[in-house]
Amino acid sequence: MNISDTSELLNSLLSETDKKSEKKIYNCFIRTLSSLKNRDLTKNQSHLIQEKLSSLDLKATTENRKKFYKQKLSEFKAFLKNKFSFTSEGYYTRMGMVYGMIFGAGIGLSIGTAINPPLGISIGLSIGAGVGMVLGMIYGARKDAEAKRQGRVI
Repeated sequence: MNISDTSELLNSLLSETDKKSEKKIYNCFIRTLSSLKNRDLTKNQSHLIQEKLSSLDLKATTENRKKFYKQKLSEFKAFLKNKFSFTSEGYYTRMGMVYGMIFGAGIGLSIGTAINPPLGISIGLSIGAGVGMVLGMIYGARKDAEAKRQGRVI
C-alpha cells in the first residue's frame, strides 16, 4: 500500500466519522503521510515506507477504530523515528520537558531536604520541577531546531 492509497483510505474514514477524537487521529496520520509525500525520498526509503504501510493492515475492520488507528499511527511514527530518524514537530521539546521535570524534581527534593527537612521538601520539589521543566524545554527546543535544520521533521 503506497502513501497515496493510504491517504485516500484515511480521508474516506475521516469523512465517515462524526467523532472528534477519531478525526484528530486521522488528520494526524494524513498530515504525516502528506509530509512524507512532499519530501524527497530515495527509492529505498519509499519502498520501506510502502512495506510498512502494507504491514500495518489499515484496511482491517475492527470494533474500536479509534484505538486501532491510534495504535497504528504510533507504530508508524516509531518506525519513521527508528528507521529514518524522522521526528514530529516539538518532539524533543516534549521529551525534554518530561525528563527535566523528573530530574529537576529529584534534585530539588534532595536539595530541599538537605536545607530544611519539613519545609524544604515541598519547596525543593516545586522549584526543582519548575526549573527542570524550563531547562528541559530549552534543551529540547534546541534539539528541535537542529532536527529542523537537518530536515528530519515531518
